[in-house]
Amino acid sequence: MVGTIFKGDVAEVSWGKETGLVAVGDAGATGFTHTSKSGNTSLITIGTGNYWQTGGVLEIPDNALVGCIMRVTGGSTFTADDHANTKRVYYIIANDTSAGTITVQPALVTAASASVYGAATDLLVLDSTRCPTFEGMTLSAQKVKTDQFFGLLDNFSLPEPEIEVHKQHIIGMGRDVNILTSGRETLAGGSFVVNAHSLRWMKYALGGHTAKSQGEFVTLGAAGAVTDTELPLNIAAATKVYQAQQYGTADTDTLSAVSTATLTGVSSLLSGDHVLVGAKTNTSTDAANTITILTDVPSDTHASVDASNGGVFKTLNGAGAVLYGFYTGITALNLTGAANIDTGALERAIVAGNTVYLLAPLTAAVAQRDVRIKLGSTTAGKFAAGDYIQIIDKDTHNIPGQDTTLPTVFKNEIRRVIAVVGDYVYVEEPFSFAHAIGSVGVERLQYASTDTRGSPTIDAGTKALSFGVEHTLFGASTLPTFMIEQSFRSDNATPGSNQMLRLYNGCKANSMTFTANTEGEVKLQVDYEGSRHYTDTLSLFTPHRMFENTANTAVDRKASGIAVNGEKPYLFQDLSFEVFGRPVLRATQVEFSIANGNQARHFIRGYEGNTTDTDQVQLGAVQMPLDITEAKRDYTFTFSAMIEDDQLWEQIRTRKHHQNTNDITLTMKKRGSDSTRENATITIEDYTIVKADHNMPEDKGAVIVQVELAVRHLKVTENSPYFIL
Repeated sequence: MVGTIFKGDVAEVSWGKETGLVAVGDAGATGFTHTSKSGNTSLITIGTGNYWQTGGVLEIPDNALVGCIMRVTGGSTFTADDHANTKRVYYIIANDTSAGTITVQPALVTAASASVYGAATDLLVLDSTRCPTFEGMTLSAQKVKTDQFFGLLDNFSLPEPEIEVHKQHIIGMGRDVNILTSGRETLAGGSFVVNAHSLRWMKYALGGHTAKSQGEFVTLGAAGAVTDTELPLNIAAATKVYQAQQYGTADTDTLSAVSTATLTGVSSLLSGDHVLVGAKTNTSTDAANTITILTDVPSDTHASVDASNGGVFKTLNGAGAVLYGFYTGITALNLTGAANIDTGALERAIVAGNTVYLLAPLTAAVAQRDVRIKLGSTTAGKFAAGDYIQIIDKDTHNIPGQDTTLPTVFKNEIRRVIAVVGDYVYVEEPFSFAHAIGSVGVERLQYASTDTRGSPTIDAGTKALSFGVEHTLFGASTLPTFMIEQSFRSDNATPGSNQMLRLYNGCKANSMTFTANTEGEVKLQVDYEGSRHYTDTLSLFTPHRMFENTANTAVDRKASGIAVNGEKPYLFQDLSFEVFGRPVLRATQVEFSIANGNQARHFIRGYEGNTTDTDQVQLGAVQMPLDITEAKRDYTFTFSAMIEDDQLWEQIRTRKHHQNTNDITLTMKKRGSDSTRENATITIEDYTIVKADHNMPEDKGAVIVQVELAVRHLKVTENSPYFIL
């Protein structure tokens, strides 16, 4: 009968990031309590002061936290469970959304009492793996934040669960199987192929990632009006002397006052201009590493500064391009200990009449894998859920590279904001790096339907990318996890009364293959596995339907990774290929793969709890993998080409090892006429040839050589309209 069977045309799949969660003990009911113990389990009630609880209701669907790992940190009420001293770790076997509780096993050592609250220094910290990012929900319309577009899918396979069933034959009880027992459950075999409209999935195969945007600007309306009546994060509204320069040009104005409505003093700057506002510089000297402000101290023109530790400044060069630098302290009108992050930043900032914008500082250091950042209540209060936070860091991180000098990247990161509480901004994905006070500046980023205030935008005609984001990808020791939401429905009703919804959490990329050939689109194939599946047994989920209730506006399309005018894939005819120090003009196919050697790990961790057929996760997830651990990483690189000389034969004959010489580069650009359009470069700087087959063609046609290279590491850069990958 029509409309009664599940069909592929109304099936949906989306994905999202996994985030750790933090519950803060407020020394009261708003924090958390160890409510009760039963056997080897503990019940914990999460109070209303925590960002993932509202009105006594968790913002997490029922039992969606099952299988997550929890640690207790702090040395007050919960000293007996403090991970720093005891190394005790707990896993969640249940969470009750309406009751606002989580159940963990083993039981906490701290005595249970509904009236004993966690102290302000006590924290419950949930690891990010298998922990879904929450999205505003109600009890009757539950969901998690799986709002990301997979890509232009050619095919897609889920890591369907497979149970190891053991057949037992008992002596003396006949020939048939006497007992069937169910063992561990695996979630392998996930795979998909996308036509690459971006290279975002390479992040999940490599693990390392930095991101850097152009930051926040003022967009002018008529007569100096501030579009959206919102100043950049750290600009203080005041009657003081400011300097403003237009992004992309040398046009400047000196301002006598700034408010959320108007820049006073605008004359050469015009409506529609994107403007960097900051302090006006005076003449100084590069030798002294000092930037001198003309008249008003930095704390007059900026909302938050750290005079003792310094921070990061932003300026524009003579052509209006963004440059970042840093300083180590403030003395009166002087930024002392100033130096470049980007080449030329200091040299520009010490010239009289230029603009220096001071990024907001940290008020506490950020540790690697933290999911919150402390900015102070004034700065934090200017963020909202859905904004993005950019960290510009003067410090660098070594990445895999050639042996003589390890290459470095600046530890710049961008994260989506999911909540703001007091001094803290909470983010969707753990930070990849540690960030020190004084080394960092913070900017607020927001998407708009156009390029207002520095929002990345692609022109419909020329495909010019305005305010693009530079992403750098490289090999790291660990891989980020992700979650997948998949739903079947029998009709087009939204959300659909008859549906089957599944979440797969703790997914990791086992391998990825990049392929470019003369047939058309650049393709990425990702093979992955999961560590937990979750089912909507209560029929309460509202599924994400990408172009109906998720990426259905220009802003939401950017947030989901499918920006308007950015949906087309990279094509083979827009790819340039160099190897052995020269371009390969007659390549017919290029392919490289990344294999991570992942292994799913099951552990002995018995389950103490009731099991019913309506459980969203069976047996507290103890039968599923707890970890997927990375092992050795291998790269394989091959290409095919018509030949016109003996160079490839000489490469294999002489066993040449190209170490930081004659890099392999794959350079891609999207279709369009503007030079700034979306682009990517894949660089391999340490490689040697394995084989180059020069077979005689049976068809008497052109000789096609098949080349295989051994590769040590690779790096990817991409300029795209997306703050996050």
